[in-house]
Amino acid sequence: MKTSFLTAICTVMSLAAAPLNANAQSADTCMGVGEAMQLSASNDPGVATNQARNREAIASVDEARALFKPQISAFARSGLGDVGLIDSAIQNQIGLSASQRLFDFGDAKLARQSAQFSVAATNQDVRLARQQAAQRATSAMLEMAQAQEAIELTRDREAFFRDQLEAVQAALENGGATVSERAEVAAQVANAQAFFLDLQEQRDNAQTVLTIETGSIAVSCERPLIEAEFTVIAEMPETVDVLLENALNDAPELQGLEARARSLSAQSERQRRERLPIISVVGSAAYSSQGSNGNFELQERIGLDVSVPIFTGDAIRARGRGASAREAAAKSEVAQRRRELEQDVRTTYRRVLSLRAQEIAAQEFEDRSAELLEFAEIEYASGTRTLPDLIEVRIEYEEAALRRVGVKFARYNQMLQLMSLSGKVP
Repeated sequence: MKTSFLTAICTVMSLAAAPLNANAQSADTCMGVGEAMQLSASNDPGVATNQARNREAIASVDEARALFKPQISAFARSGLGDVGLIDSAIQNQIGLSASQRLFDFGDAKLARQSAQFSVAATNQDVRLARQQAAQRATSAMLEMAQAQEAIELTRDREAFFRDQLEAVQAALENGGATVSERAEVAAQVANAQAFFLDLQEQRDNAQTVLTIETGSIAVSCERPLIEAEFTVIAEMPETVDVLLENALNDAPELQGLEARARSLSAQSERQRRERLPIISVVGSAAYSSQGSNGNFELQERIGLDVSVPIFTGDAIRARGRGASAREAAAKSEVAQRRRELEQDVRTTYRRVLSLRAQEIAAQEFEDRSAELLEFAEIEYASGTRTLPDLIEVRIEYEEAALRRVGVKFARYNQMLQLMSLSGKVP
């Protein structure tokens, strides 16, 4: 019952996948790695979030630039107070006041610099979010390709063991096989079914991730095309020093941290200058009336305004200490990330080289295992090798092939990681 139930599941899932395969064969175009990267980068909500923060930072630049632009406001006043020594009167005013900074010891310049560095940092945040989205889509596509190749390698596993099960069953009836041999082959049939279902689940899960990341239900290209396009996109330089230079000069995460550190440095310098005066020219023009006569007269005034904080309850000093602490923390974070980035690039590069060597060795082992399987099948047909021996040799061959596939796609994922570390994800 268990075997037939698994067989039914395999049949149903194969029928369900048939329309997808038919679409893949009939489609004029397919989704490649580059298209998946672009779709994922444009579809990711995190990109939109960082773009909104970038617009907020741009608005802060405009706000900082306004510090050295004329400030004009309208006012209306009504008050009661002493006019002379013995009388008081109501005074009403309506008019305009204008001010223009003349000199502020670099306060407005530092405000602009801080805001501009914030824009640069959020630009890098947008770029990082786009690259991370593209990396997730590519990783899902590689996972699909790995599952598909494993399915192709083990496609006839169940059929092989079913044929052997029928042969053992016939031999059992004639006394040429044992019940334990039949049970062993039946277990291999069930294991083949379970393995196929597991690979299908891996492929379908990766397809779901790819569909969500790209916002597209387009069919992924065939595995050889995916691998060929990816190896072109992820082509590495000959030396790790080139990759490291790219990472330190162009990685969006590090660039964003450095821009934030510069922004906080400008803020800290601005806080240190907060006790310096700000000199502005101030003018006003107003219609004013006094007493109860209701006659309004034009009054104009112009002069210099010098503002210097004298006592703020230690608020200025506290803000300065806070700004200096934030600047120091940001600079330490940059130094820490530079160190981590160098370590990650060097270790990942060595891992790629190691996996490439392992892949060559795994390919050689797979080829020798294929030859051994071919000889074992000939010897089994001639009666010089037993069925358990043949099953063991076949399982060893498939394990060798799957090991080679696993090593290859591990190398692909490490290459993708290197692209991400160096900021080279398209």
